[in-house]
This record gives sequence, structure tokens and C-alpha cells, in this order.
Amino acid sequence: MWRRCLPPLRLAPRFRGGFRNVRGVSGAERCGVVLDIDGVVRRGGEPIQGAKEALWHLEKASVPYIFMTNGGGVTEAKKAQELSELLEVELDESRVILSHTPFRLQAERLRSRRVVLVGGCETEEVARSYGFDVGGRAITSSQIVLGSPDIYPWPVQHGELPPVDVHAAGPPIEAVLIFYEPENWGMELQVLSDVLAGGLPLGSGASQAAELWVSNPDFLWQAGYPVPRFGMGAFVESLQALWRRRTGGELRVEECGKPFRVQFEAARELLSQVSGDTLDRIYMIGDNPAADIRGANQAGDPWRSILVCTGVYQGGAASNDQEDPAWRVEPDLLSAVRRLL
Repeated sequence: MWRRCLPPLRLAPRFRGGFRNVRGVSGAERCGVVLDIDGVVRRGGEPIQGAKEALWHLEKASVPYIFMTNGGGVTEAKKAQELSELLEVELDESRVILSHTPFRLQAERLRSRRVVLVGGCETEEVARSYGFDVGGRAITSSQIVLGSPDIYPWPVQHGELPPVDVHAAGPPIEAVLIFYEPENWGMELQVLSDVLAGGLPLGSGASQAAELWVSNPDFLWQAGYPVPRFGMGAFVESLQALWRRRTGGELRVEECGKPFRVQFEAARELLSQVSGDTLDRIYMIGDNPAADIRGANQAGDPWRSILVCTGVYQGGAASNDQEDPAWRVEPDLLSAVRRLL
């Protein structure tokens, strides 16, 4: 069972100089570009060769562009600052869509309910920026283990939030929100399995007792290592496998991020705000066929998918992905931009 969620979009400043009519295969067209980050402009914390020059060409041609990533773990403002410093361009948070940006909508709906937040070390900051009551009704698995150490009887590095005794009188846990892949998979898999089962003691329930929201379905992502690394999708599949073995049933998952249509609708709306007009064509440039290319293909017009060979996809520019073929395959971002312009 899937529920799709649409992030609210703050009005972005118009792209300076307006848009340019780009002459492509279909003649002059008003176009915009949506860029993935890891495997397209960055790899292992360093800019990919030619990425800065590609953005310079887009800026010079006044072609509006934004970033849409299945990454996250930080606020949109911090990601924009990080990209600005890395790529030497001026960006603000209105030009960035993260995998968990849609969770802003859930903060209002779940404000008065107890929820569990999952992710890396900055997840609490992100959740606060969205309006979650962190340290109050929004808790972490670490707090649960602090309050009931026997629930996960192995050493755990805890944060600064206080322990929570989930077996004491109090509101039930109604939702789990996975912002980003966790750092301690073992602890999270055990605690979340118990939380999702519910009951007293926690984990004794026989059916799913809490919603499960996931912000990024990517099974693999391109880090600094030559071979792609497991992503949040791999963590979620592990959780589903454990649940299936434990209960004989299937977890109900509510998922956001690429390749889901709502993420591409959000990017289209944001690009229209940035450019100040409706665009005839939007080019999604990404390295992951199952996320970037599939999402753009499913979204249909005005989207076109461009696959680059600097990340997850390693098939070469003369080939194409068999399951999710792109409209065009290019060696890298610079080649893709040069061909568009």
C-alpha cells in the first residue's frame, strides 16, 4: 500500500536573466534542467570533472536549473550551502529538493502524536526545522533503548536526548519516519520491528500498529568507493524481510522521493517558479536508472531523461539501461549540457 506525498514549495526567486530558448532536436524550446547530485555533480565529496563548467554554461545561457536528490540527512538550507561551496555557484534552499522534503506535510498531521524518527546524526535538526516536537512526542530508537536497555542488549552510542520508557503509561507510537539511512542498522532493525508490531511489551503485537514512512527508495547510491553502496532501499528491504519472517505478512510502506511522480511534480512547479514561466521541456539528468530515469520517463511530457555514466550506471554512453532506458545517454554532465545548448 503506497501513499504519495507532495512537499510544499516556497516561492523561489526568478532565475536571473530569465530563461533561454534552447535549440534542441525539436527546435527552439523554453527548457529547464533538474540535476541529481551524487554521481552527477559530486562523487565522494568532490566535484565530478566538468561539473562546475557545466553549471557555468547553464548560468551563462540563463537556463534555469534546480537540484533534486534522494539524498538527505541535512536541512535544505545546509545542502544548498554545501553545494554552493562545492560547485562555486550561488544557491539557496529554494533550489533544492531532498528526499525527505515531503515530510514537512507530515509534521502538521502528526504534531500531537508520538512518532519515531530515524536517520543520521542531523536528523533531529531536520525534523525540528519541519516542525516535529523532537524530544517530546517525536522520539528516536536510541531514546527507546536508553529507556529499556534489554530491548537491544548490545553497546550503543547514544545522543543527548533523554531516555523514553515506552512501557510506561503514555501515548502509543503511531508512526515511524525514516529520514535517512541509519548509522546503526542492527539497533534500528530490532527496535523498529518492535515499534511496528506494537503491543505491551513492545513487539508483542501480531499486526502492524504504526505507519511506516520512507523518504528514499534507492537500493544503491554512488559514494567515493568505486562500487555503489547500499542505500536506504536496502535497509527497508531488510526491515521488510525481517517483518515477513516474523509475522508472515507484508509491511505497509508509505514512500516518497524519486522515482515517484509527486517528486517530479514538485520539481516541475519549482522550476516554473524559478524561471517565472511555464517550461516546454524539462531535462532530468541523473546517474541512477531506477530513480532518475524511471521517474522522468513515468512523469511523461514535458520531461526527458538523460543518463550519465559517472555514478550508479556503468554501462557506457554507447549503451543504455535495459530496464529503464533513458531518452539520451551521455558520458557526463558537461557532455549532456553541451549537447543541450
